[in-house]
Amino acid sequence: MSRQVKVSKVRASSSDSLAASTPGVATADSSSARQKWDDRYAAFVSKKRSRPTPFVIMCLPQLPIQGRALDIAAGAGRHSLALARHGLRVDAVDISWQGLRLAQQRARQTKSVPPGQIQFIVADIEHTWLLKRQYEVILVCFFLHRPLFPLIKKHLLPGGWLIYQTLTVEKAAPPGCRPLRRDFLLEPGELQSAFSDFEILFYDEGDYGDRTTAQLLAQKPAN
Repeated sequence: MSRQVKVSKVRASSSDSLAASTPGVATADSSSARQKWDDRYAAFVSKKRSRPTPFVIMCLPQLPIQGRALDIAAGAGRHSLALARHGLRVDAVDISWQGLRLAQQRARQTKSVPPGQIQFIVADIEHTWLLKRQYEVILVCFFLHRPLFPLIKKHLLPGGWLIYQTLTVEKAAPPGCRPLRRDFLLEPGELQSAFSDFEILFYDEGDYGDRTTAQLLAQKPAN
């Protein structure tokens, strides 16, 4: 069952190299995670997941057309490219250099993204990477690391926009799908509660393919 909150209409208002992460101590867990995702992206079909999710597409018209955006766990870059085509300068951060290399290739192949519009940053978001800038837009899609919540709030500019979509505990292990660890999944209402101090323009918990996601579009208070 979908649980949805909608508020009235909102006012709309590549880099050629992969940047290194902030220096830090890599743990065994982070090395294992990096290898896992590098292996997955090395075998990735280039056309797979090339389009943004329907939710992200729905949110794009609400975003500013200039400024800086952060795409956390950017993967193969489908959402970074969408943000850049919208007009934003994008920092695309992911643990996998293989994923970001694919994102970089996609950026080079599209004529709608000027060179340098996206900076690709290889970093372990959970362990060694620290936000340095403030952003007009932060996007997180299919990634959950709860200690990032206060950092997201801190590094969004006043009036900045948050787009967040990730899996919930509902349908955590549907038939034929790989089961996921529960700490990688949102509890019902958790995302909405975590950003209750923002103005929530859209919130939904509903089906996305064989699983269920929470979808949040919110704006940080201007003051």
